[in-house]
Amino acid sequence: MQITVNIPDELAAQAQARGLVLDSYLPELLAVDLATEVHVALPALSEAEERMAARRNAAVDAMLGFAEKYGITTGGQDLKSMVHEGHKY
Repeated sequence: MQITVNIPDELAAQAQARGLVLDSYLPELLAVDLATEVHVALPALSEAEERMAARRNAAVDAMLGFAEKYGITTGGQDLKSMVHEGHKY
């Protein structure tokens, strides 16, 4: 099967500027989109893999909740600004 895709020049230029090769990137995006739309079944995880995934999810949830719990903010700075600030020291 062959699928023809028309991509606006502006989007193609942005993708190229980011180093994306559209010929290989678009089929991957299509596969991901179809997998989520059709709900393709993923291979079953072993018990150990399920426990590890649950521990990872709990750790991520704890990290995300840390700032809220303790009222920590970045003071309106973005990550790039913080990195540049760190370079001063």
